[in-house]
Amino acid sequence: MPFQDRFLAFIKKPFVQAFALFLAVVFILVLLADLLIMPIIAGSFTSESPVPDVLGLEKAKAEELITKADFNFEWLEEARYSSDVPMGHVLVQVPVPGRKAKEGRTILLTKSKGIREVEIPELRGKSQRQAEISLTRAGLVQGRIIKGAHLSIPRGVVIRTNPSAGKMARVGDTVNVIISAGETTGKKPLPQFEGLPLEEVFQKLEALGFVVGDVKRQKNSDGVSGTVLEHSPKSGDFLPAGTKIDFVIVD
Repeated sequence: MPFQDRFLAFIKKPFVQAFALFLAVVFILVLLADLLIMPIIAGSFTSESPVPDVLGLEKAKAEELITKADFNFEWLEEARYSSDVPMGHVLVQVPVPGRKAKEGRTILLTKSKGIREVEIPELRGKSQRQAEISLTRAGLVQGRIIKGAHLSIPRGVVIRTNPSAGKMARVGDTVNVIISAGETTGKKPLPQFEGLPLEEVFQKLEALGFVVGDVKRQKNSDGVSGTVLEHSPKSGDFLPAGTKIDFVIVD
């Protein structure tokens, strides 16, 4: 009888088929135990703990707290800007603080890049409106509009900024804009008088050739009685001699 026929006759025997079925069942059971049962058993012996709160902490302190709580940590490569959390400190953590998690789980951490800085744009030669738009697009806030004398720049056009163009500022910072007052022959800029005693203001006005106008009193818990709260016209305006300046002082 050929070998092939003998082999086929052998595997058809009942005890051979029964043994093969036994091996198949054992293999399936082992596979199920490895994929399903063992993880369940292993998980039942792993305790859960609340995730520590490391938000806002510096790198070393955050890692120390996580390790003491029997968790692992991983710093994500991408950092984010923040106006509240200092550079290098923890800005985001996953899972969030207080959530129950298996001990040994990895906590993902994101660093803060601190407050984003931008370059103050060059505004010289632009109108006041154009300057405001440029500052807004850069993430900055237009501050005081200060009038200044300039021989060649027309009235209402930007002379410079303070801080000056090219310097770095934090997003949300205020930038003062100096605007040309145009022809200022025979005119003088009005100084800043807020916070000064009215007696001192009188002397300065007289020296500049201006005149005291109406003086009104207003209650203010933060100010010192007799000091200037505000005045009109505003500081920085170029005014001819004899202009009346109205004041509001602390009662």
